Amino acid sequence: MKRLLPFLFLLLFSVSSFAQTNYSRKKVFKLSAAVSSRDYMRGSVIVKFREKASGAKTLSSAPSLTLRSAVVTSLVQKFPTGLSKDRSAVSKEVERTGLNRIYELKYSGEAGIETVINELLKDGDVEYAEPNYIAHVNYTPNDPYYSMAQNYLEQVKASLAWNVLANSGGIVIGIVDTGSDLTHEDLSSSIIGGIDLIGASAASPRQDDNPGVTRPLNDHGVHVSGLAAAISNNNKGIASISSNAKLLIVKVAADDNAEDIYYGYDGIKYAVDQGANIVNCSWGSQERSLYGEDVVNYAISKGCLIVAAAGNHNVSTPDYPAGYKGVMAVANVGAGDRKAGTSNFGGFVSISAPGEGIFSTRFPNTYGYLSGTSMATPIVSSAAALVKSYRTDLSMQQVGELLRVTADDIDGQNEAYAQRLGKGRLNVFRALTETTSPAVRYQNIITRDDNSGSFMAGSTFSIYLELKNYLAPSRSLKVSLKSDNPYVSVQAGAVSVGSLRTLESKSMIGPFLVSVNSGTPDNSQVEFKIEYSDEESSYNDYENFTLAVALDYMNITTETLATTVTSNGRIGFSSNDQSGGLGFQYKGNQLLYEASLMIASKAEELKVSDNARVSEFSGNEHFIKRRAVKEVSTDSTIAGVSEFDDDGNSDGLRIDVKHSLTARKDPDESKFVVAEYEVINRNPGALNGVYIGLFNDWDVDNADFNGTAYDALTRIAYAYSTNNSSAPFVGVKYLSSEGTTPSYYPLSNGSGILNDGNFTPEEKFETLSSGIKSAGTGISGADISFVSGYGPFTIPANGSVKVAFAYGAGDNLDDLRTALGKAQASYNGRNNALASSATLYSYPNPVTSSYNNNVAAVVNLPDNAVVSLDLFNLLGQKVKTFLKDTSLEKGSHTLYYNFTDLGSGIYLMRLRYNNVVKTHKISVVR
Repeated sequence: MKRLLPFLFLLLFSVSSFAQTNYSRKKVFKLSAAVSSRDYMRGSVIVKFREKASGAKTLSSAPSLTLRSAVVTSLVQKFPTGLSKDRSAVSKEVERTGLNRIYELKYSGEAGIETVINELLKDGDVEYAEPNYIAHVNYTPNDPYYSMAQNYLEQVKASLAWNVLANSGGIVIGIVDTGSDLTHEDLSSSIIGGIDLIGASAASPRQDDNPGVTRPLNDHGVHVSGLAAAISNNNKGIASISSNAKLLIVKVAADDNAEDIYYGYDGIKYAVDQGANIVNCSWGSQERSLYGEDVVNYAISKGCLIVAAAGNHNVSTPDYPAGYKGVMAVANVGAGDRKAGTSNFGGFVSISAPGEGIFSTRFPNTYGYLSGTSMATPIVSSAAALVKSYRTDLSMQQVGELLRVTADDIDGQNEAYAQRLGKGRLNVFRALTETTSPAVRYQNIITRDDNSGSFMAGSTFSIYLELKNYLAPSRSLKVSLKSDNPYVSVQAGAVSVGSLRTLESKSMIGPFLVSVNSGTPDNSQVEFKIEYSDEESSYNDYENFTLAVALDYMNITTETLATTVTSNGRIGFSSNDQSGGLGFQYKGNQLLYEASLMIASKAEELKVSDNARVSEFSGNEHFIKRRAVKEVSTDSTIAGVSEFDDDGNSDGLRIDVKHSLTARKDPDESKFVVAEYEVINRNPGALNGVYIGLFNDWDVDNADFNGTAYDALTRIAYAYSTNNSSAPFVGVKYLSSEGTTPSYYPLSNGSGILNDGNFTPEEKFETLSSGIKSAGTGISGADISFVSGYGPFTIPANGSVKVAFAYGAGDNLDDLRTALGKAQASYNGRNNALASSATLYSYPNPVTSSYNNNVAAVVNLPDNAVVSLDLFNLLGQKVKTFLKDTSLEKGSHTLYYNFTDLGSGIYLMRLRYNNVVKTHKISVVR
């Protein structure tokens, strides 16, 4: 036996040496069949250099290393020893064993990890290279339904994530929904409080501190609660991604209504103020709300992540709040990552998550299945809670972006919806383990247009972007702008941005030049795609935004005001749903809900043409555009004019209307705009008993606490806040004087004429024709509106009347009076300037179509005069006589004539008055 020992020792030594020699000479690396992508860090390789690579035992700086297959982003020594003369025993041992020659190499690119390692192994200075392996604990929650009914958790890689972290600590998720089951075995210890903002019935809202569900029909919020934060590993029920996040329950649906969310945005505000990190909104409306958007912006400013359902209508238009900027909108996919049939899709979607046949908590103290984007949404909220617990250094907006950029691409399973389901399907494991991607999002879209932001057909405008990078630095960012819409052409669509550090913002990225093609329909909605790329980090991303082009309305802004002139007579918004315009803003405060034109007559029978509300949710559209808004600004004014008729009303007055809205460029006159309406009678006989006015619904600060009054001395009708003395005043001044009688009718939106929510033709006529209904204090402490107008008028056939109003705002009532006093002076000065000398012009010019055959000749006279008005061809032959020795008073006169019988050519209109002659050239094109 003693003889065998040396032989065995020699044999063992030889086998060991052979093994080590073969390992060191191995030049081809291949992953074991048992290894998957979950077993090593993406974009990371461990490299040990040979001692000769440094020329010294202490490798204090990284060797030079480049790759053909990938881009080296960093090379960091794992265990540096430093250069201290008095090295410790630990440092010496690090050098002796070669730990100081081990580096972590991070790289980017499309190459697989085997390719990168095999290229490294060909480098003679590399001793070995291998994946940065991940070890795993074997965590599986003991909740009985986890393995039986929660396959969706495997789909989003929850079990892998739990091996990194299975504890969401004190992260608070606000569940703004129908309530929850406060005593449920799988929820009760997660619920830290809540509120009921509505109570038993929406008919009589009553707030209390019990957000509990009272019947199974209302347990939508219970199901959502379990997906967000069911208690995991408690031997009961189900597991949730967040394991033990806390739930703040905000009940915003009535006990007697299982489907309607009444106080959703109030609920968001409450949850944010109570400290929720995440607010889950498994609900939505297809109507965009300025109020809702303000609440969302508040929540984001407070550092809260709002996660919202994309909607269940199978359309590309968003539900809200999902559609608001900064909200994480969640689409619904099935078990195979294919879009669920009901799920919304589109450029507004941030991410997708499982939402088909999802098992969760139900009421009372039970479990069951539901489907929809409502279910996909809390799965994402739950993942956000887990990631925030792991990455405490990140803000909630950064957490949302991390979830988004690490989602798995599912475009291959959804070719018809490619890049319409967000960045991909949620992968919470990747969100916990990948940190090298940038996440660039636009913060603002800036446009430059020569037509006051109307983006007219046939014109070109510029787009600039303000960008922010939420995650890893981008060193070579490129940005492109694209659109598949046939109505626009992006001419200059790519810009190199360069570096953009973490949380760094850059503005005025551009310009991107966009042409609006001729023939584009009015108010066309055009979707644009911003594409981001960074070759160094293999970053590719995108997001979408929408602009309306070829607008038939025009935004007007001064130093203090912002409003809109429309093609249908409304002021502020072209639609009665508060879209198509800026409203009426004073120093950034939105003050207007609706300003709609009403024209009525009751000489024989009642006729009312208007575009004011009919009920709380609908309005008339009697006024039909004949000529879209056109800018007619001067050196001192910003103005737009439009023309329309009342052909949308089969029993209307048969009128044409010319509308203008004018603002002054002088900063001292920036608190008002002047609205003018010229109403033309198209009937063969006179129109008698005509009233012209606007229905104005103002919302100053809190709309439920407003007041309105009329100041007879200054002829100003105004609105104000009754509970906030610092809120602005807003008002309408009657500018027309000669032969006009003003009317003012104060209204409460919940009582009197508007008590039933309806606004009938008879009621509209009453508000226009009752004169000054209430001077002094009209209505106080309510949601108010008022009608301001003039009348009665008699309008002869082919004749017209003109009325004018100044809309203004001020810091207080005296400031408002001062501003509107300047409006009166400006208006009087303009009219006096018109009257100082005779002028003659016409519109439309040129005359090009059957509609344009109706030509308006505008005659301005400085004095009373006897006039003649004739039309001549270029041969000097008289072809028409419009007026012959007719007496006209001083001022402006608009006369309408038909040019149907005239052929193409140039004609001269000649005005003769008091032995003075004015001529005007008119072009006819057939």
